[in-house]
Amino acid sequence: MSVILPTAVGGTATGWQLVDYATPQSSALVDANGRAVITFDQLDPNQLWLIDHAVINCPAGDLLPPQLRLYAGSETPSRLLDGSSTGDFDVADWPNGLQLSPSTSLLVVWSGAVPGATATIALQVRVLRRL
Repeated sequence: MSVILPTAVGGTATGWQLVDYATPQSSALVDANGRAVITFDQLDPNQLWLIDHAVINCPAGDLLPPQLRLYAGSETPSRLLDGSSTGDFDVADWPNGLQLSPSTSLLVVWSGAVPGATATIALQVRVLRRL
């Protein structure tokens, strides 16, 4: 059995350099099942995101607020990055940055929202490039 260890990233000492700050935003309509999905473009193979801040909004359903999940690339438990149990309005800060690896897209999924409503997300991101 082989074990794959994570590769260190994040600073110029490990081959990455901060090149930009970005504020990606997007929105999606909630479908009849109370679900909304936003997929951000796949990152370049030489690019890394450190997400510092997020603001999400989506109207609550009848009884419970919608749930929000952030995934790296695909909606599977092993790709889950973070989430919120109050996806109708929530703010998140990651002091060290929530990492989105090269060649990966950010998938944002709400469930339990009001059908026909609009789900939104606004991010503050540090963009790093491989040296």
